[in-house]
Amino acid sequence: MDNLWTPHALAEEVLRVVPNLRRWLASSLREVGEEEHKLLHIGVLIQLQAHPITTSELAKRQHVSLQAASSLMQGLVERGWVQRVSDPNDRRQWQLQITPEGIALANAAKQQIVALLTDFFAELTPDEMAAAQQFMPALGRVMTRRYMPDALK
Repeated sequence: MDNLWTPHALAEEVLRVVPNLRRWLASSLREVGEEEHKLLHIGVLIQLQAHPITTSELAKRQHVSLQAASSLMQGLVERGWVQRVSDPNDRRQWQLQITPEGIALANAAKQQIVALLTDFFAELTPDEMAAAQQFMPALGRVMTRRYMPDALK
């Protein structure tokens, strides 16, 4: 490959492609009958399946204000997908815990998204799949190191 991308060129390409992928995915979910479950809601529910977190932790992970995270969580609580439980380490804090309804929604949505992406990625060539096989774990490693350093402990 003669023209190797620089980090800057990769950044430009990510900014071009990722929003389009998100829009396509959201549109595809609507077409297959998913209600108004936003990708953000589904992503949060999938995160909460691993373990409960506080609203502050969610705000940090989503890179949003505490007010935005609180508003998001309130909507999930009102839908019955998340419940607030006392934090065993700090009784003044509340942890957000996914409910059985939230687990069912997250699992169904995840299966639907994986099916849509599987069909989408089937158009990639074997060489492109090999490149993705190298790139995605590397991207995950950098994201974890930069934005979720506690996950490495």
